[in-house]
Amino acid sequence: MKCPNCGTENPAGKIVCSNCGRRLRPGRQTVGPTMQTEEELMTRVRGDMRRLGLVTVIVVAVGVALGYVIR
Repeated sequence: MKCPNCGTENPAGKIVCSNCGRRLRPGRQTVGPTMQTEEELMTRVRGDMRRLGLVTVIVVAVGVALGYVIR
């Protein structure tokens, strides 16, 4: 596939140009802006915060287990 930006010939199946890094295949297209209600947005934010908290707890627990956090 030829890059539309720099003209470099790239192997079939490549997603980005190996020379300039430009995307070769079109990405997912959206028809318009996705509108969310405040309740939907807050539900997503709460879920993200829970996941962030869980990851933080796991990282600290592993750090303690390996002796990096508390000595």
